Amino acid sequence: MKDKVRDAALRFLCDAERDNKYLNLALPSALAAFGDERDRALFTLLVYGVTEKKITLDFYLAAYSSRPVNELERFTRYLLRLGFYQLIFLGTPPHAAVNETVALARQRGERGFVNAVLRSYLREPEKVVFPREEDGLVPYLSARYSYPLWMCASLVRDYGETAAKETLEAFSRKPPLTLRVNTQKTGRDELLALLSPFGARPTNFSDCGIVIEENAAPSRLPGFDEGLCFVQDEASQLCARLLGAKENEDVADVCAAPGSKSFSLALDMKGTGRVRSFDLHRSKLSLIENGAKKLGLENVFPAEQNALSPRQKLFGKLDRVLCDVPCSGLGVTAKKPDIRRKEEADVLALPETACAILDASSAYLKDGGTLVYSTCTLRRAENDEVCRRFLAEHPDFAPFDFTFTGSDGTVLSSEEGMLTLLPAKTNTDGFFLCRMIKKGTSHA
Repeated sequence: MKDKVRDAALRFLCDAERDNKYLNLALPSALAAFGDERDRALFTLLVYGVTEKKITLDFYLAAYSSRPVNELERFTRYLLRLGFYQLIFLGTPPHAAVNETVALARQRGERGFVNAVLRSYLREPEKVVFPREEDGLVPYLSARYSYPLWMCASLVRDYGETAAKETLEAFSRKPPLTLRVNTQKTGRDELLALLSPFGARPTNFSDCGIVIEENAAPSRLPGFDEGLCFVQDEASQLCARLLGAKENEDVADVCAAPGSKSFSLALDMKGTGRVRSFDLHRSKLSLIENGAKKLGLENVFPAEQNALSPRQKLFGKLDRVLCDVPCSGLGVTAKKPDIRRKEEADVLALPETACAILDASSAYLKDGGTLVYSTCTLRRAENDEVCRRFLAEHPDFAPFDFTFTGSDGTVLSSEEGMLTLLPAKTNTDGFFLCRMIKKGTSHA
């Protein structure tokens, strides 16, 4: 008999790859089919786990399959990946893992093939051979951490061998849930006390963040549905704080959806002034509207706006502008394993788009206004190189250095206004920040 959770996970994985779905967006509707919390947890574990370990799992498929992996039907490939994932990473008893996987096969020939492949592994587990580090670091990192070759090569090229290893090791650990306190409704100490049964602790660098160590869905947390907090990684909290938004100012978040940075800016402004939450996609504005309403923020104003075509009537009129631009997302792969599906060709045009957005958005600023550029990637081509190009082409802007000091005494200091947050050192998402000022009387 087919296991309904494993069967649903298998079909979801096939559909997600075929349709190039974002897991975090597609998962909620899939989970709605399960009434039991344990079923939802297992479904999520299987979907995220197989996606995260796909490259490593395919080494097992290649070693034990009589047919090349790329010649297998998508369904069969994912069926075997699901079986190997349970055997190798979940420690499912071999008899159960094999039988449950074989039961999901569609017809006799497929059942026989899947059974033969998995039992071949059980007979000769040492047959699989992975690349050795001494024979080439990038292939070794790719196989060990299950990242595409091009992503591993990018990290090694941009940060060196040691930092690349440390970064991939950090990405292999399950990230905790991080919240931003709604300081319009409560204080961090009060919310920490309320959330103490969930292993709550304060964030290190942000003075308004809380880390939840227990594996808990946000909706299960006391105060979440009442708008006492919202989900936001500490790196994003620092990004919003870096802009330095003050009461009664007029600021723009030019690529705002789903809205967490806009919410942080609105809170920093104590509910006053105006946060213009622009986004290209009209369909995403409801995320911002609903989020602001839940949090009780009346100074957030969502609007449809292409960041490449800024509103000329606002040129020279805004105090601060945040450009958190579309990026390759390599800094958040621990939370979004489907990012590993990206091909290098998919990201090559991103620096040009980022440059164009930064150039267009800078026109909004008054003299002395503050401009923050940020991404959740670790590719220097999308980070440092974009900002250096912008500064070279805009002599009316200058880098504006900054420092974050953690409660543990760790100091993070920018160089030429730029700072990269490496997760192994900061325990945050991988993130890039750059602060610049338009020359004139500073608003900082």
